Amino acid sequence: MAAAKKSTTAKEPAKAETTKKTAAISKKAAAQPVKEQKPAPKTETKKTTTGSSAKTAKPIKPTKSAPKAEVAPVISNLKSKTYPLSSLPTFPISKRPDNRKNFNAIWEILSQVYPKPDIELDFKTPFELLAATIMSAQCTDVQVNAVTKVLFPKYPTIQDYANANPAVFEKEIYSTGFYHTKTKHIIACAQIIIKEYDSKVPDTMAELVKLPGVGRKTANIVLARGYGIIDGIAVDTHVKRLSNKLGFTENEDPEKIEKDLMKLADKKDYDDLSLTLIFHGRRVCNAQRPKCDICQIQELCPSAFL
Repeated sequence: MAAAKKSTTAKEPAKAETTKKTAAISKKAAAQPVKEQKPAPKTETKKTTTGSSAKTAKPIKPTKSAPKAEVAPVISNLKSKTYPLSSLPTFPISKRPDNRKNFNAIWEILSQVYPKPDIELDFKTPFELLAATIMSAQCTDVQVNAVTKVLFPKYPTIQDYANANPAVFEKEIYSTGFYHTKTKHIIACAQIIIKEYDSKVPDTMAELVKLPGVGRKTANIVLARGYGIIDGIAVDTHVKRLSNKLGFTENEDPEKIEKDLMKLADKKDYDDLSLTLIFHGRRVCNAQRPKCDICQIQELCPSAFL
């Protein structure tokens, strides 16, 4: 019992000391000044032109979206009118969508995208144009120009082509492809023109298509760019492909496609239409990967994004 009392007595001084320390801390805290809280910042106001005030809201961050492709502006306020459906005969076989009613609108846009198109083959004389066009079959204009840059100075006259050595000539135009047939046609054309046309390239469709290797496409190019004579529309692979994709024809034969296009276009535009479709086919509507997202006529094309 005595030991228990002694223990209780020992705890009392410690408890009294703890009470003193707590009182001292409370007294010290009460002596320190209380920090004044800053009021919330006021929302800035801007006076409007009417004199009223409105809160300036923080700009909302735009949500991220997929980047848009750069699309060339579509020409608005088109002057052209679409053809009334009643004025056009229906396609005999409805394999493709008939979009001939939009020809005028499409042509107006493309003619402004490719103003005053010019042939990309280099030449100085009608016969050089004839020879270059024959060589351009299944070959790019760039490659033909690379060949004719050396070839034309070596053969300055039509007589030089008529007297050319076929074996040598084939090697000189080898890179254009089908060099054996092209050599045969070019030399034969030169010989016939000298003999039957007094060394002057004919300037009519009927006479031109009689020459070896010359069809309506080549003849139209020679007439339009060599003599400034508009007779028809030169239909190459690009013109053929785009005419079908745009719904201007359902034919595959170049001569039938030419007739279909001639029904839609004005005669003065025949040559420009051919070159414009060629340029659009090379630069935008290529066969492997058509760039529909930047095509200026995508809204009028029945084949867009297909």
